Amino acid sequence: TVTGGLEWRAAAWPLTQVSPYYSVLWTCYIAFMIFGLLNVLTGIFVDAAVQASAGDRDIMIQTQLEQRHSLINMVRDVFYESDIDASGKISEHEFTELLNNKETKAYLEAMGVDATEASGLFKLLDDDDSGHVDIEEFITGFLRLKGQAKAIDVVTLLYENRKMSRKLAKIFREAKTINNNISSVKAH
Repeated sequence: TVTGGLEWRAAAWPLTQVSPYYSVLWTCYIAFMIFGLLNVLTGIFVDAAVQASAGDRDIMIQTQLEQRHSLINMVRDVFYESDIDASGKISEHEFTELLNNKETKAYLEAMGVDATEASGLFKLLDDDDSGHVDIEEFITGFLRLKGQAKAIDVVTLLYENRKMSRKLAKIFREAKTINNNISSVKAH
């Protein structure tokens, strides 16, 4: 302790007898020591909290990576179970059979994938319009389909929609110009 175990009032009494200024000095000393001690203790707690939060961040990142790896493995397992002819690709028929299996359908829904419309889902997964979905298309497609749409997905759709709208407007203008030119040629 600061006073060696004495009560502060008992330690301050002799100083007060010498001069009241010493009692003020004693009070300032005690206040400085208390605030200094509290500052050190606060620093220790803050440092511990910062280190814990940094550890939590690392743990959170590691957990997220493990969940993604686990999800990829689950989707891969579903793919291999669905590939009836072992061709390394799933046809639309195999995909429909996959979604008719109650256990697999529940498994997909547990992963956050709504499997209510088989043909539409197959078309979304078949990036190259080959009529078959390979393992890469299957995994990346299901990772994109998992869960709710993110803001970037919506903004991308809006951007693509505006871009397509501008192209269509240009085509319509050109078609109208060509139509007017053909009409003027017919009139002459």
